[in-house]
Amino acid sequence: MSGSADDSIHKAAFLGPKGENADELEHLLLEVLRDHVFWRRNFHPSDPRLIDERDKRTEAFDEMSARLRDELSQILAKLKRAAPLYSPRQVAHIVSDPSLPALVGYFAGLLYNQNNVVAEVSPETVREEREYFKGLAQMVGYPPFLPETLPPDARTRRSAYSWGHLCSGGTVANLEALWIARNVRLYPLAIRLVADQHDQFSAFANLEVTTAQGEQAPLRTLPTFRLSNLPINEITDLHLRIKAMLGEGDPARAEAFQEALPSVRNAGLASFLLQYNEAFPNDRARLPKVLISQATHYCWQKNMDLVGLGANGLEKLPVDDRIRLDTDALQERLHECIEDRQPVLGVVSIVGTTEEGAIDPLHEIESVREEVEQEGLTLWHHCDAAFGGFFASMMPKTDDRSFASVSDLDDDLVGGQGLLRPDNAEALAALPATDSITVDPHKFGYVPYPAGAVLFRDYHVRDAIAYKAPYLADEDASGFGGFLGQWTLEGSRPGAAAVSCYLSQELVPLTPEGHGHFMRNCIDANQKLVSALRTRFGEETTAELSIRPFHPPETVAFCFVISPDSDFESIEGLNELTNRIWQRMTVDGREDISQYSFLLSRTEVDVVAYEHILDDLLAPEVLRDAVESDASLTLLRTCLMNPFQADWSARDEAPFPERVADFLYDVAVDEYLEQVLPPIPTPDTDRRSVLVIEETPRSRQPSGLARYLEYDEKVVAHFDVRSCSAADVRNGEADALLQTAEDVVVHLNAEAPGRMLHLLEEMVANGHVPADHLTAVTTGTSENHDLTQRIEEIGLSSQHLIMESEMSTGARRLIMNLAGMHTQ
Repeated sequence: MSGSADDSIHKAAFLGPKGENADELEHLLLEVLRDHVFWRRNFHPSDPRLIDERDKRTEAFDEMSARLRDELSQILAKLKRAAPLYSPRQVAHIVSDPSLPALVGYFAGLLYNQNNVVAEVSPETVREEREYFKGLAQMVGYPPFLPETLPPDARTRRSAYSWGHLCSGGTVANLEALWIARNVRLYPLAIRLVADQHDQFSAFANLEVTTAQGEQAPLRTLPTFRLSNLPINEITDLHLRIKAMLGEGDPARAEAFQEALPSVRNAGLASFLLQYNEAFPNDRARLPKVLISQATHYCWQKNMDLVGLGANGLEKLPVDDRIRLDTDALQERLHECIEDRQPVLGVVSIVGTTEEGAIDPLHEIESVREEVEQEGLTLWHHCDAAFGGFFASMMPKTDDRSFASVSDLDDDLVGGQGLLRPDNAEALAALPATDSITVDPHKFGYVPYPAGAVLFRDYHVRDAIAYKAPYLADEDASGFGGFLGQWTLEGSRPGAAAVSCYLSQELVPLTPEGHGHFMRNCIDANQKLVSALRTRFGEETTAELSIRPFHPPETVAFCFVISPDSDFESIEGLNELTNRIWQRMTVDGREDISQYSFLLSRTEVDVVAYEHILDDLLAPEVLRDAVESDASLTLLRTCLMNPFQADWSARDEAPFPERVADFLYDVAVDEYLEQVLPPIPTPDTDRRSVLVIEETPRSRQPSGLARYLEYDEKVVAHFDVRSCSAADVRNGEADALLQTAEDVVVHLNAEAPGRMLHLLEEMVANGHVPADHLTAVTTGTSENHDLTQRIEEIGLSSQHLIMESEMSTGARRLIMNLAGMHTQ
């Protein structure tokens, strides 16, 4: 797609929720298959056919073919039990339908089965991976991506190229960034150690370096803490100078240096630190820390374990009420590290927290980084944007590839009514300052699994993990080509993912007019869904259940609980209700997936860790008890990644957000009633008696409120509904019913409520029925009567008045009132 996109771009880019573009997909897949078969048949066409028609008529061939069809049929049937990721009704997880270009590209790549470990055997898929990363680097504001071949003088000068590659996912991408950061940050210590231990390399200790505070000094004169805090560019410059020096001399010396260098990658972290501290006992090295917000993905602890820094070396800092890294806490902790001479490997920011979709304030983190650098502490800044990296595609660029000023962005994108808060836009605009970034195409890139991506602002850092000697001259020309496996954690990498990513980007570029359009759709849909939920559970709709947000919605996710206004007495009760609701709206393997009306997910947060932001969500005594018991809070979660949700609203009478909100409300009330109502009485147990007083006798009102209640299965399961007219009450004929009734419901006509209000007033005044066992239900509408005020004047609480609009969910509001009376 070379031109600008309109609002229909997603309709051409996906198979469609109902398979609307099935003909196009079938045509393309068939074309890919036929083209591939044509290629096979025309590769040395004189070669013999090794499967002839007689082979196809053998018993073994028929049996294999039949078994394949049978097994495939069973698998296809079972796969349909999975979550319908293509449907707008799936608002549960960080996963969506792959785009048409991505699907077709992946299928084409599968047929050729390329391995992007080396360009020699996969020249086209390696080229496509490189082309994809050119767009990805531009999307996040990094320098131009590495060409296939480096310029001749790349060894001796800094070249402004970024580097990266595809991998299996965000966990591996984050691991590789951590691996490189560890090796880069410890490189100056390794040079100091090899210079101390080997006379032939002692001159390297005299190389001058520039410290974080701008001081130039020979490497040998700097203590360990200052060497550990050389700026990243200074470390890579040191490496380039040593490469140049070794490259000008005897190759044997370069090989000897490679073997002698006691770097972490050669010696292992434990052995390296042991050797270093034995050589410099009065200037010992310490394990560095990595700082990240408490909203981190669990992969970071695993990765810290894998690189030898230990899970305890990952320090989790508190978040603010928007689940963003608290930069004041970051600043305070870094100053403590400066005072304690505690090395810090780096800080990890997050763009799109896994549960909430929140965006850390990268611009503020960069300000803190600049401040502490002046005090001698440097940081590797990695951005874990596995979830939200593609939000950057919404941000316009200037002619020089940089992000446009946030103040110049359109109001519909940034601002009070925009899709992004200004500080979130500022955070995205700070991506170019980071040292490395993780982005997952298989999440918001709409590409099939597995397809993660890791990007580095400076390609020189890849030498820190190179497993073909980086000091030897035959690697000078290697850009993004040749033997890529020497610079990647994973050796074998599927070329199919590269084709999928490339074709997807070619059709829908990573620009505001292309991929950014999808992001806008999803963020807009999330904002409208949150608004609909708040309205549906608002005071004007119901006074029993309310939405309590865990965080304000930032992008496409929303975590919340649904709680009765009266509050549960314990967090266990609230978690029970949350799990009840989730069980009704999650995939459980049922064969008929049409039984899933809407799907959402759940997550848990540690109450102690998030105590500072749970004040408005939990009652004080509940929060206190949960902290003391070290409890977890279960949250409901929505995540909108399907760009078709807005189209549903345009086509259906009931807009999509309202449909979701109404269904969730119905489920929540149902499950709350199941939780708080006593068990359904056994046949030999009397049900609670309820008397409904109508203005018109039952015989003359066949569709009255009493009949309506009798058709509600939850009402009749717990309550014995009787009815009488207002006249029956006044002439005494209903005295026996009033004496046996445990709850009384008075039906008011909103257009002419006078007579029934007068009756209600008499009943309260005479004490015939206790006020807390009286409920008024109105039908009809009127602008001439303030029934709430009249009810309160009579002596009843507004909680005992139910409007007709609130009866649309099967009289559940009434049941909840009666249940509340019954349980008091």
